[in-house]
Amino acid sequence: MYICADELGAFIHKYDNEMIDGLSAFYDPDPYQQVRRTSELKIKIKSPQLNILCGTTPQNLSDLMPEKAWGQGFTSRLIMVFSDERIIGDDFAPTEARRSDDLEHDINIINGLIGGFEVTEAYRECVNNWRALGEPDTPTHPKLLHYNTRRRTHLYKLSMISAIDRSNSLILTRDDFNRALGWMLEAETTMPEIFKAGATNADGQAMEEMLYFIKINDRGHGVSEQKLTRFASDRIPIHSVFRAIDLMERSGQIYVLGTDKITKLRYFSAAKPDSLQ
Repeated sequence: MYICADELGAFIHKYDNEMIDGLSAFYDPDPYQQVRRTSELKIKIKSPQLNILCGTTPQNLSDLMPEKAWGQGFTSRLIMVFSDERIIGDDFAPTEARRSDDLEHDINIINGLIGGFEVTEAYRECVNNWRALGEPDTPTHPKLLHYNTRRRTHLYKLSMISAIDRSNSLILTRDDFNRALGWMLEAETTMPEIFKAGATNADGQAMEEMLYFIKINDRGHGVSEQKLTRFASDRIPIHSVFRAIDLMERSGQIYVLGTDKITKLRYFSAAKPDSLQ
């Protein structure tokens, strides 16, 4: 079975443990059975396998998946591909829907292929050498800890895709290993950026607005602490204002240009002073 959805939230509008457990069970084509004692419902599927291709934003993914989900089975079965590339094109360029006879021919052949895959000695050697080296380069982000336990399974599945793309023979070769590993490592390189892009909260958003406020109001002498405090207090709790300013200063987002001799209030700028260059 295949599910293709432009937006993950249109398919899964909320995190439901029963549904997530079912999707996890369909990752591998093992016999699946569900029985409810309180009703007559009995579901038995011989060898189910479900493939899902969905799009979403890091923020929506963060909102959908509770923190505990990253330590469970469903998220370890996800290969997440992230890109913040901005593609500029002509919105008004004429488009032509073309049908590829070659692609349709290949898809029909792929759909008719059945049976188990065989591995060559070279593929087996590549896998064993990779495992002996510790399966580099293993992601180190804490939320990918359980994903790492299924990297080898992901590699095998990607190898199968490579083999099907390359020919009609169900044989995994050294080339399939190299292609699959390259695909996987390329995706894993940017996976941590997903959590960074989706980790927004009220304080973080407020600090972004504070930084923008300083940039547009700085006339070369900085923005006074009084103005910045007043601006920030309208967006975050009073007790968080000075903590946010201190964090922005310590992280190098803003700099102190000087201090008023009378009021002792500081002046902030988003540009590093010449004295600190």
